[in-house]
This record gives sequence, C-alpha cells and structure tokens, in this order.
Amino acid sequence: MGGSSLSDPATDEKSNVPDTPTFSPTKDDVPSHPLDPPDGGMHAWLCIAGCFIMQFVQFGLINTFGIFQDYYEKTILSSTPPDKIAWIGGIQQFILFGGGLFVGRWFDAHGAHVLIIPGSVIIVLSLMFVSLCTKFYQLILCQGVLFGIGAALIFHPTIAVPGHWFKRRRALAMAIVGASSGAGGTTWPIAFNELIRKIGFPWALRAAGFIALALFAVGCVLVRTRLPRKPATPWSKVFKPFREVPFVLLTASVSAVFWGLYSPFFYVPGRATQLGASSSLSFYCVSFINAASTVGRMLAAVGDHWGAFNVFITAAVGMTIVCLAFWIPLHTVPQVVAFSATYGLFVGMYIAIIPACIALTGPAHEIGMRVGLLWGVAAVFALTGPPISGAFVKMHTVHGFVTDAGYQAVGIFTGIVCFVGAVCAIGSKFRISGSVGGIF
Repeated sequence: MGGSSLSDPATDEKSNVPDTPTFSPTKDDVPSHPLDPPDGGMHAWLCIAGCFIMQFVQFGLINTFGIFQDYYEKTILSSTPPDKIAWIGGIQQFILFGGGLFVGRWFDAHGAHVLIIPGSVIIVLSLMFVSLCTKFYQLILCQGVLFGIGAALIFHPTIAVPGHWFKRRRALAMAIVGASSGAGGTTWPIAFNELIRKIGFPWALRAAGFIALALFAVGCVLVRTRLPRKPATPWSKVFKPFREVPFVLLTASVSAVFWGLYSPFFYVPGRATQLGASSSLSFYCVSFINAASTVGRMLAAVGDHWGAFNVFITAAVGMTIVCLAFWIPLHTVPQVVAFSATYGLFVGMYIAIIPACIALTGPAHEIGMRVGLLWGVAAVFALTGPPISGAFVKMHTVHGFVTDAGYQAVGIFTGIVCFVGAVCAIGSKFRISGSVGGIF
C-alpha cells in the first residue's frame, strides 16, 4: 500500500461484524461467504434502482440550481448581486457534503431508512416553502439550509449502500446510481421551464414537491442495507483515515475539483444569455450539461476493467482541458452548447467513480464513514467555490452587464483547481498501487 497504514479488509470485516447477515437472501443473492457482496441478484439490483430514484430527485434538483440562479437574478432578487445569490447554492452544497461527517456514522450504525425517510420529507417541505419565499434570507433558510439537510440525509446512504451489494461490479453499480443525478439534472430544468411558463414559479415548485414525494416513496421501499449494523464509530476513531496518505490525497483531489466544478453549472445560463441565447435555450444549457453527465456516469462503468483511478484521473484532466481551452475563448451560443455537453461528460465520469475510488482505500465496513469524511472536507470547498466565481463575475460587471472577462475568469479558476485535483489523484493512485501506470 505504498507506505499507508491500511489493514486487511477481510480481517477487519470478520472481526468487527457478526457472522450472520440481517436479511434473507434469494437464491441468486448468496455469495461464497455471507458477508461477501453478492455482485447481483434481485435484491441487489432493486436496491440500485431505489438509489437511482432517490438521487434522481435529490441530486437532480441540486444540479438545477443554475436555473434558480438565473431566475432569481431576473425576478425576485434582481437587485441582489450574483455572488450573493450564489450563496444559496453554496450553502446547499456545503450541508449536502458536510453532513457526511454525521450521516456516514449513522448509516454504518443504523442503516439507510432512518436517514432517507426523514430526508425525503424535508426535501418535499423545502420545495413547498421555497414556493412562498420572496426575500433573500427566506431562500437561504428554505432552499439553502433546509434542502441541504434533506439532501445530505439522502445522498450519503444512497452512494454508500451499493458498496454493500457489489464488489467486482462496483463501478458499474456506482455508475448506474450516479447516472440518476445527470438524468434528474436533465429532466428537472426542462420540467421547471415548462411549468413556470404555464402555471408560474410558485406552483411549479409545489408540483415538483408532489412529484418528488411520489418518487421518494418508491425509492424508500426499494433501498435496503445488507451488512449487519455495527456500533457507531467513536469520534476518536472517525478521523483515523486521515492518517493514511492515499485517503488524504484522494480527499484533496475531490476537494480541489469541487472548488470549481459547479461554477459552470451556475453561470452557463448567464453566459448563454450574454451571447444572445433565448431564455429557453439558456435554461436548457444546464440540461445539456446534465444530459452529457448522464452519459459520462455510465461510461464510468469501464472502471471495472480499466481501473477506477484511471477513470478518475482521466475525467479530472478532461475537465481541466475543456475549461482552459474551450470555455475561455468561446464567443457564440453554439460553442456554449458544445462546451456544456463536453464538460458534462467529464463531470459525470468524475462524480460517478468517486465512491469506487473511496472503496479502494479501506475495508468495506468503513465505506459509509470514509464517504462521509471525504465529503465533509470537500463541503468547505463546495461552499466557497460558487461565491468566488460570483465575485469574479461581479468584478467584471459594468452597468449591469457582465463582460467576457468575468466569465473567462470563472473558466480559469475552474480549470486550475481541476488540474490540482488531477495531480492529487495521481499521487493517491501511486501510494496505493505503487505505480502511476497500470490498471487500477
């Protein structure tokens, strides 16, 4: 392990969990050892379907914040600076990822349902409350804080539980679940655009709330935790993975990339509008990113054969190139559309393969805790990234008009942090496998 202090996962699992699992498997679900992931079977794939549905709503709505940003700038928050509005989305991201410090421990100790059911209710209430908001502070509380809490309670269990069911085909399972956020991010902007046009913004949110409620109900039935529960990890041991160099470098990679990753999501509609796109096409640019992201997340399944870290590094390098070589010089609407599709492809690959890379740093029964730790650190960067980009835009705003330099600064910032993330990912792979090359 290149000098890291990882212990043997098999030994850890046998010494820390009971010998008998807590579910009744079907014939197809029985692995060679009761605690080994079955890598298939009815229960496994139904669980993946449930995780897909849950993230289709939760992450799909998170990925549409660019639509809200553009709408607020033009309507109820027209007198509020863009960088200040971006704090709503930044707080969402911070709570979503930062909540993993607590949610990961609860998931390992109590399973998924004590988290995803309350999370579903909170997200539905958030959508209903946002439909009544007219002030900035109200949106901060309802869309930033409340929605962020609900999203955290859903996100972390639904990316951790597939690791209970799959090992050999883990990248495929993670890619399917990850594709849901891209699919949701493609569908929700189109739906919101049509609903806002036909029934207005408040009722569009209420309709979204009822749709989310129905989908969450189905998802909660399908998701199930396979491994036996274990006592919550003492806080004195929670941060133990931070003594392992591979995990630290992996955390640094994700944190750096997430510092800038969502900035194009927030500002591509404004860039399209600035270049002369219609309001509908500007809205759909977010859908273009998310549609391509769906394809990218499915492509991440090649990590089972090509190596999870290889996909991870390739995606980070791809985002770097697209931002620095494509976003900065673009000056027409078709180029914005092309950028959206290309960038989304690499974003989808990157996000989908993260859980599989986390799983390579430690034993299976620590997946929930490690996922929570990594996202807890990345949350700080996800919180500050969009406002930093908003500050760049504000600096280059003249008489209410954003110049090319403002959006170019966003691309430079995103490209640089993605490059730093790629370098850290290469270091993490080297410390685990002992080689920069090879399939890993």
